[in-house]
Amino acid sequence: MRLFYFQLKLVRYSVYCDAKAMKKPLFLIVLAVLLVLTISANVVLYFISDDVNDMIQAFEQQWQEQADIVLLESRLLDDLEHQLSQAKAIHQVRDYHHPEPDAEPSAEEYMVRLYRTLAQLSELDLQAGETEALAVVTYYASLYQTQLTEADSVGTQSQATAALSEQLKNQHQHLDEALRTLRQGLETRFSRTREAHQLTLQNIIYRDSLEGLLLLILIVMMLLVSFMMLRAQIRAAKERDCLFDAIPDALLYCDSEGRITQVNQSCSELFGYSAKELVNMQLEALMPERFRELHAKHRASFYGRAKMRRKGENGLNIIGLHKLGHEIPLDIAIARTTFGQETYYVAVIRDLRPELQLQQRAELDFLTQAFNRGQIERVLGDELTRAVRYSRALSVMMVDLDHFKTLNDTMGHQVGDAALTELSAFLKRSIRPSDCLGRWGGDEFVIVCPEIASDEALLMAQRLVNQYRQINQYDLEMSIGVTSRTNLSSGVECAQLIGEADDALYQAKAAGRGRAILFSSQ
Repeated sequence: MRLFYFQLKLVRYSVYCDAKAMKKPLFLIVLAVLLVLTISANVVLYFISDDVNDMIQAFEQQWQEQADIVLLESRLLDDLEHQLSQAKAIHQVRDYHHPEPDAEPSAEEYMVRLYRTLAQLSELDLQAGETEALAVVTYYASLYQTQLTEADSVGTQSQATAALSEQLKNQHQHLDEALRTLRQGLETRFSRTREAHQLTLQNIIYRDSLEGLLLLILIVMMLLVSFMMLRAQIRAAKERDCLFDAIPDALLYCDSEGRITQVNQSCSELFGYSAKELVNMQLEALMPERFRELHAKHRASFYGRAKMRRKGENGLNIIGLHKLGHEIPLDIAIARTTFGQETYYVAVIRDLRPELQLQQRAELDFLTQAFNRGQIERVLGDELTRAVRYSRALSVMMVDLDHFKTLNDTMGHQVGDAALTELSAFLKRSIRPSDCLGRWGGDEFVIVCPEIASDEALLMAQRLVNQYRQINQYDLEMSIGVTSRTNLSSGVECAQLIGEADDALYQAKAAGRGRAILFSSQ
């Protein structure tokens, strides 16, 4: 019985304790390593993401600032050359003139715009050569401004412009060189800025690569540890499956609706179905139809704890139904468990037929299939106790074949065994269902008859003697000694009743055999 409960516990907890197949310290170490690696990977991933975001934001901000400066300088240079082209007396080599819908501005307005542009350029961070070039442009602009001032006092502005153009016609080359220097400085700074940003971008990529490599190493280590655990789980599952099928008792799982989800090999052999046939089969299909409705109600109200039901408990036998239709006496241990949101039942089912066969071998006489001497003594003891407790009558008969030794010696032991088997079969079908027949030894049998008084017991014994004389094929007779008690006291023992029945049997043999006699103490 302890083994039965142990099997139930083993099946119940093996589903979620497969990891115990590993040595517990090793399992805890592997689990701790996996936890540390997981935390480390997440920390590294967090810092990588945060660092990359900061670097990208800094890169974008720096690029935007440098780009704004380059664009401002480029725009100012374009404005400068455009304004110089408008002041034809100063710069006539390039034509940057852009027609405007309004009237052409005066020379003074051009000069105001020109000085404003020069002032904005001077505020920029220029190199030494660019500063000198800007000074050259400023110098020529000041000459033009001076000439315009002098012209206002002498004559018209057109005359001053013509005079200044004649004066500066040989200086255009210097002005072009100054503008070219400013443009080259702009291009140089733009190239340096682009190279610096490319270098910064390469550093970001390199740093991300190192951090990504570290993260990849952690992930690989996690995969290795996970593989080790998965391998151990697979091994544990295989061992569990082997153990599941190796258990001699039938095991099955079913869900809360009573559908079978898993069975072992012993379960298939017990009920005659294959495992594929049993899976998804309704549990009540494995029992006789008369029990199905009641079992479904009991299953729906079962909440839990490991429980075992023996055959005949509470007056209810547990019967299974084989695929071929014959019934099977069973013992069942049941447990209820939950995995996630699903509720399952696990049952350990034991076939009682081998146990009953052993019990029969222990209780029955091998030849006659009547109770053996030990069992009939126990039955007599139980009936005697019951008769004393409830003040009921009890009768005992001792039956013996007449001249059996002669038959055995002349016809052989096989014929003698056949005669004993015939007598046992006759007595079994002739006595009441409440009576018990046992072989006392040799050709002697004992019949225990509860709740029957002496007169009825004697009539029953005489009927048995007469009927046997007519039906037996060996021309034998039997003698019966009967003892009966109506008011039994607690001092009466089984041996006393057997002795009285035996004395009555000897009286019947002494009286000529083939008869039944009631024991009398007189």
